Amino acid sequence: MKWLVLISVLVILSQCSAKNIKIQRRPQLNHHLGQVKPETRVVGGTDSPTGFAPYQVSIMNTFGEHVCGGSIIAPEWILTAAHCLEWPTQYLKIVTGTRDYTKPGAEYLVDGSKIHCGHDKPAYHNDIALIHTAKPIVYDALTQPIQLAKKGSLPKVGDKLTLTGWGSTKTWGRYSTQLQKIELNYIEHDNCEKSVRNANWLGEGHVCTFTQEGEGSCHGDSGGPLVDANQTLVGVVNWGEACAIGYPDVFGSVAYYHDWIEQMMTDAGTAC
Repeated sequence: MKWLVLISVLVILSQCSAKNIKIQRRPQLNHHLGQVKPETRVVGGTDSPTGFAPYQVSIMNTFGEHVCGGSIIAPEWILTAAHCLEWPTQYLKIVTGTRDYTKPGAEYLVDGSKIHCGHDKPAYHNDIALIHTAKPIVYDALTQPIQLAKKGSLPKVGDKLTLTGWGSTKTWGRYSTQLQKIELNYIEHDNCEKSVRNANWLGEGHVCTFTQEGEGSCHGDSGGPLVDANQTLVGVVNWGEACAIGYPDVFGSVAYYHDWIEQMMTDAGTAC
């Protein structure tokens, strides 16, 4: 009996110890809907077929939780949003080659990241970052890089852009394990500025989409890709009025940050 009591005490102590493991996270910005989560599912979308968006990755923590979306742009580089790097890199992994992030095609540990030094200066600006994988990503039919939009290029008003992600289908809802996809309309910067609630959060480094209420990004989509008809990466999910409640979605402009991205993938590229 004494042995059973002793074992029970040891189990309880071990559980308490495990719960007290501390992981330092970067502070989050306050948001009008609560705290901005590093997970911003596609609302109004549909399940993507096998092999769709082979550039899409799930950035997961090593505890098995989906954190953010991202895009393969080179064998060792993932493009995502800066606010997705709340988790220290040693607690992150990259899942590739799947439309269900719980069933990875492959997994890659992370050994570094490069965050734009102007992130959140001012708030919600320069929300762009790169993640470096510990080993090169192996390309196959389900895993491929995507081409970056050229510097200075912009979609045309009304262009159909494809958003993919594993985020929630409603505000603060559960994530979808099946990759969602939806077509959204590009809107010009001036129109976007008039339509968002806080124009101060919008900068020249952003591009916007809006189709209709009930269609757009949500929690869990952050950092994920916005792609044009030519399969070119034009945007990285940054922020919006969660979730698809009748306001534009705002993305980091890949064309605007093209030179920064290219430089950061070299040894000469230093970031914060």
